[in-house]
Amino acid sequence: MLIAHVSDTHLLVGGKRLAGRFDTGAAFDRLIASLARQPVRPDLILFSGDLGEDATDAEYRKIGAGLRSLGVPVRAVPGNHDLRAPMRAALAEMTDETGDGHLCLVDTSFPLAVIGLDTIVEGAPHGELCARRLAWLDNALKRCGGRPTIVFQHHPPIVTGLADMDSMGLLAGREEEARLIAAHGAVEAVLCGHIHRAIQGRCGGAPVRVAPSASHAIAFDLRPAEPYRFTDEPAQYMLHLWRPGDGLVSHAVAVAAS
Repeated sequence: MLIAHVSDTHLLVGGKRLAGRFDTGAAFDRLIASLARQPVRPDLILFSGDLGEDATDAEYRKIGAGLRSLGVPVRAVPGNHDLRAPMRAALAEMTDETGDGHLCLVDTSFPLAVIGLDTIVEGAPHGELCARRLAWLDNALKRCGGRPTIVFQHHPPIVTGLADMDSMGLLAGREEEARLIAAHGAVEAVLCGHIHRAIQGRCGGAPVRVAPSASHAIAFDLRPAEPYRFTDEPAQYMLHLWRPGDGLVSHAVAVAAS
């Protein structure tokens, strides 16, 4: 099974530039073209949040049109720049909703079971897993039984060492998530975004793969008092190849400049 893992496009429409600098609309078009050119077609696209920058209906309409043009199933969870209601309205077949209004999903139709976890606190940059979402995750993992499973979410359940980004990371529920993943025992990976860099770690014994941004990067700087800043690095996404018995092999793929 081949999974394309996309994150943090921060799409703006109408020619607007993020921070007056990044044409995220053009970057999204290049991303779609890059995915369409892949010589081996992905079986699934997982979008780990921050689809849009301002969470407008127009942004989600463009995102939906681009993703649907690929003819590949897409599953998506929100990031801190997204809003649940317009995202759900425009991307209904790519999302699902819990009884509490969180955009979480379970899909057992693929060789890998897929769990999408909503970690956002609307209007805030940080994430959390409240008691209701943790209970939902517990039930979702039990529903998947002992099947190999992928969990994807926006905020990584790890401390990355990029202090300013960690201050707006997953600030509640990280330890509880790790315990649930360890108890399941067959989570192949936790796929995330938010940090705009390719980062690896572990959560509950499972590998964590943080995808770089498909638009613009955040600088690598481990000084504890240094605020995050944008930097010019190639837009990227990830391709995860899974085979029974071999586990998940992850590749970072640069989006061509044109």
